[in-house]
Amino acid sequence: MAKNKKRKKVQTSHHGEISVAKPSKADLEACHAAARRIFRLMGEDETSFDLFSKHQKQAMFRIPVAPPRVRAMPGHKVPKRYIRFIQEQFLLFLKREYFEKEIGIRWIELFTVGQNLMLIFSSNIFLNSLPEPQRRVADNMYKAFRDKELFPKMQDRMLAVIKTLLMMISQPNFRIYGHYIEELRPMEYRHALQPVVYITTNACESIRFRYHNKEHKAFRIAVGQELGTPCLGATIEMNKIYPNVSPNRTLNIYVQSHALHRFKERIDTFFPSLRNQLLVFSLFSSQRVVNGPGGIQLFVCISPSRNEDLAIGYLPFTIDGNNLFILTLLPLLSRNTPEGHVLCNRLRLSTADLKYLGMDKLSFFFEVDIEQIPVLKEILFDELHLDYIRNKLGSMYHAKNNPFNEKKTLFVKNFFQKLEK
Repeated sequence: MAKNKKRKKVQTSHHGEISVAKPSKADLEACHAAARRIFRLMGEDETSFDLFSKHQKQAMFRIPVAPPRVRAMPGHKVPKRYIRFIQEQFLLFLKREYFEKEIGIRWIELFTVGQNLMLIFSSNIFLNSLPEPQRRVADNMYKAFRDKELFPKMQDRMLAVIKTLLMMISQPNFRIYGHYIEELRPMEYRHALQPVVYITTNACESIRFRYHNKEHKAFRIAVGQELGTPCLGATIEMNKIYPNVSPNRTLNIYVQSHALHRFKERIDTFFPSLRNQLLVFSLFSSQRVVNGPGGIQLFVCISPSRNEDLAIGYLPFTIDGNNLFILTLLPLLSRNTPEGHVLCNRLRLSTADLKYLGMDKLSFFFEVDIEQIPVLKEILFDELHLDYIRNKLGSMYHAKNNPFNEKKTLFVKNFFQKLEK
């Protein structure tokens, strides 16, 4: 009978978690290099980090800080693929985006090494163990962390990224997702600290209204919990639509199912998650209202692009009591939009012509080489400046690497050549 092998005794940290192997030399070197850059960011000389002894550096990073973990709030049903999506996208942001590009500091280094240094330099036990000049450097670093408000900036940035990701998975006619962030706490089965982002769920809110003597169903535009606040429905001040109306009156914003179907059909180049985000962002945050042909008022459906908001469609609405209802989504090239009105009047195009040519969909700008059609280029690009759709929004197009559709380009080109004759 084989002898039982002796089991190694599991060592437990003072936090009660199972300890893991010490970090490798390469990991420590990368951590120390990031610490030197953070010293520079805080206005301290990089060489000041090397004033600390090997033992003191080990004490700094004895309990490392890990990137945030995303989980479903207990009692809330969140699909696992959504949890993975938010976790992957958030980590991707932290690893790719710079907090300070000139110094070479990415967000991931602030969330890990930066928080580690903030915690250790705020510890009286650690500070009292330091002789001069290490104590002076630690005091200066702690003061710089407070003066630059680094931790609030990190929190705000994390909230903004998580909020954007939740907009992408929330659907007004199905479920709204929110979040609750728990402060740093010991990780399970690892000697480290980690913040946890809990994802919460909220059922959609629906209402029925009458329009043209027919009853329709609409859903509330809303965002989920944020830092413990309840689910928040979108509202708009009445004077943003009618400037002469008292600013005290607000309207609740709803969208009917027809508008959601039209959005999917006409903004056909974007991924579904991006469509969800853009609809909520346009109605909750941007809230740009313009006058269309004949005095009709329209919400602008926008796509943010490097400090500017670019129109991708329009949302007509009606008001009933204290509620505003989005009726449908109009493509950019519609007779009832500012750009489409110019195009149709100039070339005498009907609604049927626009649909026949596929101009009622955003994919028209990605499939048709408008540069080959002078009459279209003159109006759409030179006059209306709609070339931004392909030039600036192409990265959001799910088939952006595909070339123009030659057959469709030739088809549209022949149509306008015959029209000119």
